[in-house]
Amino acid sequence: MVGFAKNSVAYERAREALIWNQRLHDARSPERIVEARSTRDVVEAVEFARLNGLKVSVRGSGHDYQASALRDGGVLIDLGPLDGISIDAEKRQAWVGAGAKGGALLEALSDHGLAFPVGHCPDVALSGYLLGGGFGWNFGEWGPACLSVTEIEVVTAAGEILRANEDSHPDVFWAARGAGSGFFAVVTRYRLKLYPLPKCVHVLSATFPLERVPAIADWLDTATLAADSKVEITCIAGSVPQVSGPGVHLQVVATGDDDAEVRNRLTPFRDRPAAVDRAGAFEEKPMGFADLPQLSAMPSGKRMAGDYLWTDASPGELLRAAQPVAEGPSIATISIFSPGGDGCDAPDPGLFGCALSVGCGASAGIYALWDDPADDEAHLAWVSGADAALAPHRKGRYVGETDLTAGPERVEDCFAPACLDRLRALRERYDPEDRFFSFLT
Repeated sequence: MVGFAKNSVAYERAREALIWNQRLHDARSPERIVEARSTRDVVEAVEFARLNGLKVSVRGSGHDYQASALRDGGVLIDLGPLDGISIDAEKRQAWVGAGAKGGALLEALSDHGLAFPVGHCPDVALSGYLLGGGFGWNFGEWGPACLSVTEIEVVTAAGEILRANEDSHPDVFWAARGAGSGFFAVVTRYRLKLYPLPKCVHVLSATFPLERVPAIADWLDTATLAADSKVEITCIAGSVPQVSGPGVHLQVVATGDDDAEVRNRLTPFRDRPAAVDRAGAFEEKPMGFADLPQLSAMPSGKRMAGDYLWTDASPGELLRAAQPVAEGPSIATISIFSPGGDGCDAPDPGLFGCALSVGCGASAGIYALWDDPADDEAHLAWVSGADAALAPHRKGRYVGETDLTAGPERVEDCFAPACLDRLRALRERYDPEDRFFSFLT
């Protein structure tokens, strides 16, 4: 276990490398930072915190818009070094360290002809991604990534090492699949169910000036409803590099066993009225599945603000609501996501049998990135304004990306009431001394 005490030179270097969002780099200060290189290191860090009356926070890759791992006081356990990947190709399963990043995992799996629904950005570690539910690539076919977690290794507040699954410590297993930063232990490893690598992937994309939203919104809704539920539709409004000035970038991803199947799944988006073709330029190209995360990577080293909401509105409705506020400062976008067909319908609360209980339908992510601290206020105001503009369509929030600092009621937006009550009861049972930091509110 490597630890750094507050105010030491080594501590400052360690903290500088921890946080992806540069706006929050100095927002909060733990008393000690620990780099965990084994599960035993995590146990020792938790015991150190208990003996010294300190709370514990956990960091995976630091790719968190609100820097929830960074807390005042306490011990921050950095799981980044726990990035091992052990693949059993014959059984289609893998044990993966909490610090392993999605891009690295997908690349390793593709060598075996296998895949997993990793996050859309390649530098997101499995730790926070899976704890929050995990809405990644090929969601329409594989569902939330946490449902493909079959077992976890955890360190409890008492310093015990547990293996939790549906039969052993099922309450812990239930909570780890969707609790997000409200989880009351440290997951050090995940056992994952793997899937055959999609043999064929096509990406259809198009760009439009923002003022053409009325011309494409109805067609987009028609095409989305007609599309296979396995098709992934992303529509980004705001600062898109493909057009000068504010615009809309449409990206439709379809996977399948062969070219004919994939092309058939994209048919609703090829059948376009002449007015839509005049509104923007369309392109379709094949890609390798392992290369998909490169389509949505966010730049590093930026100041950032973001928020997220679930909705039962159609992509066209969301585009119309976003159009008046999509033109923001610097890099500012509203990213609308939906599976095709009835895949955009949200499930009943608690359907999955885990803490994840809100969402899985259509969604909208609000993101702003910039460099100058003097621009903080303008960008924060833009994110708040965009969230307000989309509020009439909001049915819930995503614990992994929403701004929980905006108000304590935000946590209640992220869970079905019964699931949140159960999560709180489990926290009292497994962490009676309140050793672990909970939601950042």
